[in-house]
Amino acid sequence: MKKIGLVGGLGPASTVDYYLGLIGLCRRERGEDVYPKIVIDSADMSEHIRAFADGDYDKVCGLLLKSISDLKAAGAELAAVTANTEHIVWNKICDRFPLPVISIVDAAINEIKRKGYKKVLVLGTEFTMRSGLYEDSMKNNSIEPIIPDSADIKIIGNLIYPNLENGIVIPEDRQKMIALAEKYIADAKADAVLLGCTEIPLAIKEGDLSVPTLNTTEIHINEIYRGAIRNE
Repeated sequence: MKKIGLVGGLGPASTVDYYLGLIGLCRRERGEDVYPKIVIDSADMSEHIRAFADGDYDKVCGLLLKSISDLKAAGAELAAVTANTEHIVWNKICDRFPLPVISIVDAAINEIKRKGYKKVLVLGTEFTMRSGLYEDSMKNNSIEPIIPDSADIKIIGNLIYPNLENGIVIPEDRQKMIALAEKYIADAKADAVLLGCTEIPLAIKEGDLSVPTLNTTEIHINEIYRGAIRNE
């Protein structure tokens, strides 16, 4: 099994989910006494957020490439970035990665196609929802994306950061996000909701909404694991 590298800290709470999720999946699939080798480069989340807020995508690219290079130096044989938002710059730098990196967007789109969903509501950070990250990928795969309007994007963004990004689930905020999601589910007749921020699953679980949810953290973990055992 290949040694896994994670660009973590984006935010810290979801990084813990990745770490424990990969260990749990490996032990279920390969036996209770088998643990994956994992190295984490924990990034400064505030540095990434400032760069996105300033529109300085070159800075984000540099930060990610440095983290992935550090993971390779630590012995990682494949890597993943434990956040959706950072994938906004993916196409700018993917041909410069020093080792294979598993895309959360590609993994999510493949899962949507596998399950046959046709109209999917996207929830995520302001940066993700305004960037067209999932919108463009869905359209390219004959999936209709449902993106909240500008005012609701702002509300959802404020429900995610700073509390949820730091692993703090406020019950009232959770209910607001569920109510907003249900509004779009009803109006647009969505058949699934993509939790396009790796912290949202801390607040919204499968069964909380009237349609199925697509947990990008879980989907990504599964794809990372498959990559780690490929060609053994």
